[in-house]
Amino acid sequence: MKTTIVQDICEGRIDAAVVYRSDLVIAFADHDPINHGHLLICPVEPYESLMDLPTHVDSEIQRVAKLLYARVMEHYQPDGISFIQNNGAFNELTHYHLHLFPRYHGDKFGWSSSGLGVQSIADIKKQIAPLCIEKT
Repeated sequence: MKTTIVQDICEGRIDAAVVYRSDLVIAFADHDPINHGHLLICPVEPYESLMDLPTHVDSEIQRVAKLLYARVMEHYQPDGISFIQNNGAFNELTHYHLHLFPRYHGDKFGWSSSGLGVQSIADIKKQIAPLCIEKT
């Protein structure tokens, strides 16, 4: 069975700049960072998506994310921090990973819209009605 890059890092087959390690979670610097201080927070086990994470592992990831957020803010003093987590075809590692990266005014990081344009609240409410968990 093929291992993921994260498993290879956890098992020492690939070197990484690790900033946190427990039995459940590992966090390390991204090798192709958006900005200095760009980190990946991952479960040690090869869960592929957010939906695969057991609650206790997800809780540990969120706890570590908050700790590292504070440290990155103190050390790099960015204007803010972004988190991104990709699933499905957009998870190039096939191993769950949460990106944490410092952001600075003018850093040119961003995303582009698909071109839908600004929509009315009425249209948006109709579009998302099937997603509602509770009646609003």
